[in-house]
Amino acid sequence: MAFSNNSIHEVEKSSPICSGVGLNLCHENANELWEQRPPLDFLQVHPEHLIQEPGGPYHQKLIDLIGHYQVTFHGFGLSLGSVAPLDKTYLELVKKLLANHPKAFFSDHLSWSSLSHHHFHDLLPIIFTEESLEYLIERVLLVQETIGAPLHLENISNYMRFKNSTIDEISFLNKLTERTGAFVLLDINNLWANSKNFAEDPAASLLRVRSNSVRSYHLAGCSREKHKGGDVWIDYHAEAVHPEVWDLYNLAVQTFGPWPTLLEWENDVPPLKITLKEVKKVSSHLQKFLN
Repeated sequence: MAFSNNSIHEVEKSSPICSGVGLNLCHENANELWEQRPPLDFLQVHPEHLIQEPGGPYHQKLIDLIGHYQVTFHGFGLSLGSVAPLDKTYLELVKKLLANHPKAFFSDHLSWSSLSHHHFHDLLPIIFTEESLEYLIERVLLVQETIGAPLHLENISNYMRFKNSTIDEISFLNKLTERTGAFVLLDINNLWANSKNFAEDPAASLLRVRSNSVRSYHLAGCSREKHKGGDVWIDYHAEAVHPEVWDLYNLAVQTFGPWPTLLEWENDVPPLKITLKEVKKVSSHLQKFLN
């Protein structure tokens, strides 16, 4: 199944109504968010949590907060690069969520994370070839046809690359979004970490992304691990955003525009007041380009 040429053009013209700065909703911050209801432009919610936790206190807080804030929906189990069929039940849930929240958009990762019915709870890299590109195009079009909206594709952090790849990651992402009308959720920290780990220029990589494809951003902290073979930067989401990542974010907003930006901090989560300071920093960076 595929979009017609007209529907691809309509997808390319559309953009998320949700704007500003948001925070990811997770088990570690749900209680404080539910109790304090701080001023946020939006919350990012994982559809998987609605499936995995049909009851209990976290589910109830999740439902209450979805009713209180504007939301976006971010998946981690779509497994676009897997050979397994797409989960139609899951996509129907996403379609219903988007219908109930017209200012929301749905995003997932350019990766794979499952084999048959086994989920690895990790985002695994794809072999970038013409064959895998055609396969991903078909899968993305099917997702968009099912949910009735453009998909936002996030670039992942990765710590190895396949020798059989014949296309670099940015070129692959550009071709995929151009052929499908999907958008890019540009994870600034992931792009920076990959550039550090593979000795590349992060600014040069960022500037190669199709300028009209980016429609949202993620920001997070990156952890440094020392190994005998050299340092490795890991996307743990367990600390504040690094200064170099802020600089790269400024370049992204200047280049692509002030799109909705999410702060991710889900490991070693500090008190909410500390996380909200990071949210205010994101807002101050965005305001420079909105005024």
